Amino acid sequence: MGNIHFRRSPSTSPAHSQRGMILVSVLIITSVLMIIGFALISSVTSQYRLASDDVYTNNALLSAEAGVEQSVEQLNQDDNFNGYPTAQTLFNDSTQGYGTFVTTIADSPDDSNAKIITSTGTIYHYGQTTNPVSTRKVKVTVVGTSSNGYSVHTGPGGLILGGSANITNSDVYVNGTITLTGASKIGTQAQPLKVYAGNYACPAGSNPGPTYPQVCTDGSQPITMARSTAIYGTVCATGQTSTGPNNNIKPGSTGQGLVPGCVAPQVSTPTYDRAGQIAAVTTTKTSTDPSIDCTQWQSGIGFKRTWPANLKITGNVNIASSCDLTLTGNVYITGTLTIGGAAIIRTADSVGTNRPVVIVDGTINAGGSGGMTANSSGTGAEFISFKSSASCSPNCTSVTGTDLKTSQALQTVNIGGGGNLAATMFDAYWGKITIGGSGNIGAAIGQTVDMSGAGTVTFGTGVAAGARTWTITSYQQLSG
Repeated sequence: MGNIHFRRSPSTSPAHSQRGMILVSVLIITSVLMIIGFALISSVTSQYRLASDDVYTNNALLSAEAGVEQSVEQLNQDDNFNGYPTAQTLFNDSTQGYGTFVTTIADSPDDSNAKIITSTGTIYHYGQTTNPVSTRKVKVTVVGTSSNGYSVHTGPGGLILGGSANITNSDVYVNGTITLTGASKIGTQAQPLKVYAGNYACPAGSNPGPTYPQVCTDGSQPITMARSTAIYGTVCATGQTSTGPNNNIKPGSTGQGLVPGCVAPQVSTPTYDRAGQIAAVTTTKTSTDPSIDCTQWQSGIGFKRTWPANLKITGNVNIASSCDLTLTGNVYITGTLTIGGAAIIRTADSVGTNRPVVIVDGTINAGGSGGMTANSSGTGAEFISFKSSASCSPNCTSVTGTDLKTSQALQTVNIGGGGNLAATMFDAYWGKITIGGSGNIGAAIGQTVDMSGAGTVTFGTGVAAGARTWTITSYQQLSG
């Protein structure tokens, strides 16, 4: 019988089996990696979608708030402005999408001096105008304030405007001279103002003697203007014959322009009884007292403080950072006053229409991005620096002659930043008030008023005449 040989099947060889197992393992690992990859893609996509939704939501809120800001600005130009009923484009690009806002303005049912602004911000995908991605709505209450007098009132040091600073919304009285440089303006074509320049700025020189100030009779022009400047309104300026190098004094829509031969009477800047306020002090604290110093955090109240009426504070006072301060009456500070950061200063409703007055022996410096808000009656605070270059400072009851000429060049009040100070008056009693930045200010009073900022300063709240200036007093986010 022949030999029988068995031949092993290729599929059952050890090497082939190993190759099969490797293939199965590769398939399993690949499948697992694909599952993980799909999961990661899904997670990343989900996270991106959530991040995009957050961006759209935030942009919708920013659009709504921009609508509020634009509406307040328009109200400060026209009390009868009713809002933006049609969609206003805020941005339209591939990064942010297409953002719009609409606003409505209605009288407050609770306060005849207040209005309600409701603003709706809407975001669409870039290039689309239907099927909004996100909508947010905010509601604010604004209070309008006004009173008689002038919002810009100077002594013989006069009014200096530089850069692109503009004065709007209220009349201007200058006992001395007016100088406009850069692209500065007073009034607008649509809202011309009354402007007075008394030309009480002589004798000239740094040592004019005891007769200073008196009206100049040397033929000098009380108003000097660069070519790119303008005054819109009715202008009464003693001795003024020129309308500027480019006919810069213009009547605007309802003014008269330069009134030939007009003589502006000498009108003293507002006076204040400093000694009487000091005599009325009932509470004395140091500036570092925890009940006074709002820069110190305290459990239960944080950075909030309420100062009592008829208060005297010794030392330099700093209202900065996250301070939230409420004034309930008059305050006397023996040092300097610095206001900065995002500090808020409020006028208590309890004072009604009696404006709290903060008198300061040193300088006043106000900057940052904070604000000073009026109460429900539209009443804000007044800040007065009594510092001068005279030997009697800060207790002077009268500064005249050369002492006055020197003091009017001394900066005792400095307002900077872009805060909302629309209900607030600032007074450099014997010195110079300098206003930089931009924003809203109730009134500026000083022997010299120097505005060198780059924006429009809307006056009209403190000693202003004419239309009201509107200030936000409450803010609420509504459901879209």
